[in-house]
Amino acid sequence: MSSGLRRVSATAGLLLLVGSGCAKDLDALSTEFGKGGANGSAGKGGSSGKGGSSASGGTGEAGLSGEGGEGGEFVEPGTGGKGGTGGKGGTGGKGGTGGKGGAGESCMTGLSACLPMNECIDLDVGTPDGDGVDNCGQCGVTCSLANAKSATCDSGECAPSCKTGFDDCNASTANDGCEADLASPLSCGSCANRCSLVGATSSECAAIHCTPTCSDRYADCNGSSSPAPNDGCEVYLDSLDQCTTSCNGTAVACDPLKVCNAGSCVVPAGVAVLTTPLAEGAGKMRYAEVFPEKLPLDGASVTVRVYAPGATGGTLELFLSDYGSHFSPTLIVTNLKDISQKWVDITVPIAMLGSFNANNAKQINLDVNASGVGPFLNPTVVYVDRIHTSNLLINDNFDASVGTMITSQFTVIAGSTLTWAASVP
Repeated sequence: MSSGLRRVSATAGLLLLVGSGCAKDLDALSTEFGKGGANGSAGKGGSSGKGGSSASGGTGEAGLSGEGGEGGEFVEPGTGGKGGTGGKGGTGGKGGTGGKGGAGESCMTGLSACLPMNECIDLDVGTPDGDGVDNCGQCGVTCSLANAKSATCDSGECAPSCKTGFDDCNASTANDGCEADLASPLSCGSCANRCSLVGATSSECAAIHCTPTCSDRYADCNGSSSPAPNDGCEVYLDSLDQCTTSCNGTAVACDPLKVCNAGSCVVPAGVAVLTTPLAEGAGKMRYAEVFPEKLPLDGASVTVRVYAPGATGGTLELFLSDYGSHFSPTLIVTNLKDISQKWVDITVPIAMLGSFNANNAKQINLDVNASGVGPFLNPTVVYVDRIHTSNLLINDNFDASVGTMITSQFTVIAGSTLTWAASVP
């Protein structure tokens, strides 16, 4: 149904002007448009037709005739009238050129002209079309009915009415109907309930309850609680403070210079050695553990087990970067002095934040930084016993080499080295 008003044709407008005494007399008009030639001479060409004004370019007026000449004819909305023909009596003047297209029909304030029907539309509510709506927010936008019973347009935004079991979780960013399956672990029961992958390789959603599949050395010890918390496999069985074999096993705290491995407190067997000559104003040295491409790490975490015996100043900064050279805004900063007396596990969450792509993560960066107040131990040595993600897609124990750990070529303190040792001296 058209919401617009067709404009009155220019020809009808001219007749109204003539009747009202506002038009020029015909003698005056005849001096402006093509005349027929006298006694066989050529007549002058008719003038151009005038452009109209409508949503698609307006109805053009026919060119006016000269003396004895014929006016140009109407063509179609949006085009100029054809040129008038030459006057009669001579060999004939040339026809005038076509009129220009109109400038577009004006709509009342708050309405916008939409093609192809030249309608004036309120884009805040759109145009109803069956169970859906067109022209929502801008001309030509049809609200998606994917997994939806119907849709309306609310203040220029598509608002679908979802079928049972679906929801519109990205209403402010995408016109894709009810894209979220509420039986999916990405939106289990509601948009906000994404199943946790802490300590899990995967998770299922059943009856709006998340059921994780635990990684090795992780356990879901509160899964039978009611209501069950959505925290994945929340217990790390190889924790330094609660080393155990199962949810029901006896948990013990390992001695400061021992680590938990497979539920037992033992001396580390194989470590990466980061040696950095820290001094005031030295800057920072970057080491990194490189990951394979395209690992699904969004929602997981990465844990680095470290020890810096005797460290007195400086910090260890942990953060991730992806293969698009974007850094995660999540930065975990630990004073080296806090890891100078014992082994410590430092965990960094992995999530889609800003431009950082957690499912295309390239590496976990370990920056040994001469920040803060000295004195600094020179050189400062940081031992790394293990780097692993909570879904164990990354699990480097440094049993025989530094593995995929590297040093930066850009963030460098001269004299720094990356080596391997079978044990801590």
